[in-house]
Amino acid sequence: MSLLLLVYATCLTFCCGSIVGGPLNGSCIHSEKQALLLLRKSLLVVNDSWLPWDGDDCCSWDGIYCNSITGQVIELDLEMCCHEGSISQSIGNLTALTRVYLSGNSIEGIIPESIGALKSLTYLDLSSNNLGGFFPQSFRNLTSLNCLNLDYNIFTDSIPVEIGNLTKLSDLRLSKNWFSGCLPESLCQLRDLIGLVVDDNQLGGSIPKCIGKLSNLYFLDLDSNSWDGIISEHHFVNLTKLHSFRISSNSNFMVNISSRWVPPFQLHDIYMDSIKVPQFPKWLITQRTLVDITMTNTSISDTTLAIPNSVTHLDLSNNHLFGNIPALLCNNTSLRTMLLSDNKFSGALPPCLGNLTGLNDFSIMNNNLSGDIPISLGSLRFLRYLNLHNNNFQGKLPLSFQNLSSIIGLDVGKNNLSDILPRWTSKLLDLRYLILRSNNFYGEIPTDICHPSIQVLNLAKNDITGNIPLCFGNFTAIITGYNSGKEEGPSYSSLSYEDIIMDDPKGYEVTYSSTLDFLYSIDLSNNNISGEIPEELMNLHGLLSLNIAGNRLSGRIPDTIGKLDLLEFLDLSRNELDGHIPQSLSNLSFLSGLNLSFNDFSGRIPTGNQLRTLDDPSIYVGNNQLCGPSILKPCPGDTDSHDFHNNNEAEFYSDDEHVWFYAGIGPGLLVGFLGFCASLHFIPTWRYFYFHSVERFSDKIALSIALWRRRFQN
Repeated sequence: MSLLLLVYATCLTFCCGSIVGGPLNGSCIHSEKQALLLLRKSLLVVNDSWLPWDGDDCCSWDGIYCNSITGQVIELDLEMCCHEGSISQSIGNLTALTRVYLSGNSIEGIIPESIGALKSLTYLDLSSNNLGGFFPQSFRNLTSLNCLNLDYNIFTDSIPVEIGNLTKLSDLRLSKNWFSGCLPESLCQLRDLIGLVVDDNQLGGSIPKCIGKLSNLYFLDLDSNSWDGIISEHHFVNLTKLHSFRISSNSNFMVNISSRWVPPFQLHDIYMDSIKVPQFPKWLITQRTLVDITMTNTSISDTTLAIPNSVTHLDLSNNHLFGNIPALLCNNTSLRTMLLSDNKFSGALPPCLGNLTGLNDFSIMNNNLSGDIPISLGSLRFLRYLNLHNNNFQGKLPLSFQNLSSIIGLDVGKNNLSDILPRWTSKLLDLRYLILRSNNFYGEIPTDICHPSIQVLNLAKNDITGNIPLCFGNFTAIITGYNSGKEEGPSYSSLSYEDIIMDDPKGYEVTYSSTLDFLYSIDLSNNNISGEIPEELMNLHGLLSLNIAGNRLSGRIPDTIGKLDLLEFLDLSRNELDGHIPQSLSNLSFLSGLNLSFNDFSGRIPTGNQLRTLDDPSIYVGNNQLCGPSILKPCPGDTDSHDFHNNNEAEFYSDDEHVWFYAGIGPGLLVGFLGFCASLHFIPTWRYFYFHSVERFSDKIALSIALWRRRFQN
């Protein structure tokens, strides 16, 4: 509801409160007024928030700007005004238009051919609509156009060759469409082009070398397409002003640039993904103003990482980098983000990484690093995200980590750490994701871990003993769920969309990044935890996953488990739990995964609601005293076990009856047809009557057709 109100308020702001205009002399050309009314009629208004176009002076209407001398309409601004429908051909009658803003609506259909009549048009923004189809051929006439923005539409055609006629074009934005085919070489005629943005399309083929002649090009975005071939230094030969370069491909595309090449430009950022880059580009060291290097899934196989000191963001994840992490990186004190996950780094982490005091995000997940975790990492007081997941680190978790006062996500899972569970986590006031799974942590769970901000706690596959602390009920973030961040106000902070947490909240490993804010889970599985399931756990209303399988828990499942109304996954298997399974379990409407196997539960298995969909008998296996339809075992309390079997048999036979019914239709029809033919063959009177009736009916039809034809010809 709040989102709808926001959209509604946005429409009011843009359409009702902020648009004023008109000529100084208050005149309005009648023909243009009529053209505007036709345009309004075709652009259907979704709601009544947009002020009507009333009065004789169209220059005073909302979103209309006129020339103060001639009275002609020169600007049409209906941006984010909650329109749908289509663009009328009448727009071509507004021949003095210089600027058209129709972005952020729900306009459908095609761009009308009449738009070619707007020869004074310099700015055309039709982004964020549902426009598609072909480019009108008249587009070639828009020779005054400086900016064309068609982002976020559904165009499927190829980019027309005629776009090369728009020689004054400086900004071309065609991203987030379905454009196909190749980049036309006619684009190289646009010598004034500053921005070329064609990301997120279906473009393919090779990239024209002549693009290197666009000496004014500042922003080049070729991301998320299907490029083939190679890109070399020839594509950049005259791009002296290039500031930003982005490219990725889901096809076979390679960068082939000499290691001795010195670029003619100074980049601010470079982004390459899912293309082949044989070695780490040595020319990057020449880029003195470079801030952002993102080269992910590019097959880089190298040991050298020489980057300029100006770089603040370095993402080289999912490559084939090997050897030790270069100590030279410790000199790049401007670094704020360093993501080196999913490579083949080995050896120890350089202690000098503690020199990167401004570091916010650091990940070396899924490598082959070993040795102790450097104590110096504890000096990174601005660090928000530290991911050492799936390496071979040994020893203890550094006590210096208690100084990571800004930490939000800490993942040291799947290593060989051996230590008591940390008691200093209570000092980490922003800690939300704590993953220590698959190590050798031991001892009891300290109450210090019961921090209100925790929303993901994974201590699985360790050697933890003792009880589940009652203070688990103090996880305020899990109690309130996703709304907790909003209630905490401006101090609430989240991780970057690039930050990744590996967790297994449903029994298998899942990678979370942009959805981290929605993850609320507790995993204590495969330890030696004993005692009962605390009633306090049932207060965690926002909990999505609870896994406490493979422990020594005893006692009953709390009857109030139905209060966990958002729970999607529950695994209590391989414990020593007993008693009845609570009926309230059937109230968990979102429950899609359940495992209660290998305990000592007894009595009737609850039925109804969501439990009807969880009909796999393995959910309850290893509980010999359970009974009920879910495992096809009658309960002692049933009045007549014969009725139980009869009910199940009735359902079985009912299904069989349907199968036999449909299977018998074909043979039945065949037998009936053969019987009909046999009757006609052996009974002459039937045969005569049948064919006589067919002949009379055919004659009537033929006569009717003849009369209809004669009437039509007359």
